[in-house]
Amino acid sequence: MSQPGFSQSSSADSHHLPPERSGWPIWPWILVLAASALIVLTRWGGVPKPPPESEEPRGERHPTVGQRITTFALQPLTGDSHVVSEADLADKVTLINFWGPWCSACAIEFPHLVELESHFRPKPGFQFFSVSSNYNPSDERGLVEGTKEFLKRYKADFPTYRDPDGNTVISLARGLQLTDFGYPCTVLLGPGGVIRGLWIGFIPGDEEAVRLAIEKALNKT
Repeated sequence: MSQPGFSQSSSADSHHLPPERSGWPIWPWILVLAASALIVLTRWGGVPKPPPESEEPRGERHPTVGQRITTFALQPLTGDSHVVSEADLADKVTLINFWGPWCSACAIEFPHLVELESHFRPKPGFQFFSVSSNYNPSDERGLVEGTKEFLKRYKADFPTYRDPDGNTVISLARGLQLTDFGYPCTVLLGPGGVIRGLWIGFIPGDEEAVRLAIEKALNKT
């Protein structure tokens, strides 16, 4: 979860999102990738650093808090995953993490997510969706293999999902006007898909903020 921005996480942040399809050509995402790499190199120098609090409203202070996710459609990728839709958000506190094995910031964040998922898994009102992606949206075999290797490296035993054609991510970014979207992206939802917190990229300390936000959300349900 680094500084917000299509620009603020990895040099490959947005390249994989939508495959070429009617109305969504692939070239805009290539331009986003180039801009992302430039800003990461010039601003961050490869090391995530927390910005001044006043500079970046994130987490429970993010401007999208209180809005509702309207599109949520995931397909099984690894483990005991299943087809997911908006109906699965109806009555639980939901943590969603959009990431990819190619993303260096995702690799820094991932061990914290493994701990968080393990800690909250016994809670009946909590669920976690880990959504993996790769450079080439059409390379499903590569996505499965890369994801399995990544999960093994970090000893993660939770199921993972794929976002076909990037529909959920695109809807999230467009519907919430997230011009600063980047990877990793972690979203906390209350029942009904209402956003309780949103972290774009990763900076040290986000993991504790996510933990506290989950506990607060569970206490409200």
